[in-house]
Amino acid sequence: MNALIISNGEISNYNYYKNIILDSNIIICADGGAKHAYKMNIIPNLIVGDFDSLDEDILNFYKEKGVKIEKYSPIKDKTDTQIATLKAIEMGTDNITYIGTLGNRFDHLIANLSLLFYLLNRKIKGRIINEKNEIYLINEYIELKGKKGDIVSLLPYSKDVHGIYTEGLYYPLSGQDMTLGIPYGISNIFTENKISIKIEDGFLLVIKSRD
Repeated sequence: MNALIISNGEISNYNYYKNIILDSNIIICADGGAKHAYKMNIIPNLIVGDFDSLDEDILNFYKEKGVKIEKYSPIKDKTDTQIATLKAIEMGTDNITYIGTLGNRFDHLIANLSLLFYLLNRKIKGRIINEKNEIYLINEYIELKGKKGDIVSLLPYSKDVHGIYTEGLYYPLSGQDMTLGIPYGISNIFTENKISIKIEDGFLLVIKSRD
């Protein structure tokens, strides 16, 4: 079951997410993410948060539509996006896409990367996307579609990543290791329309980017 979590970060081109929305079985807004949902004419399944970044008129609009709304105290030990993640898991998702999680707050980005780690350890697929980037965290294998010339960066998320193998990249890897702090996996290039990345041990960030 595919879940879409919409957070309060920057979204510039709403049309970019049209197919992702259509493929989603569950849509959850994390606080101000409901503003984005409103602009995209989406009726989410659930809105969660302390609502410090959500206009009251939008909240009332969704109340009138019968959307389930869960309000939390602003004094809490979880982020709104984290709460949305836990709710999606409770609803049975095995695949979560995050949008609106990239923006000016670098601390929120780091926190959201840790949610990918949380999902991976529970065998739930996760990705963070915006109009320019797709971010994945793997501990085994991934295939990505794209086009020749697309950029992908491979960055260690654990102290060491052992046994990295790739197919379809300009700078191939055949069992090499990566160490945190030595980012030599930056800006590799698609040579095919589909690539694969496999690792034997560790955690690897895979970031597909386009200009």
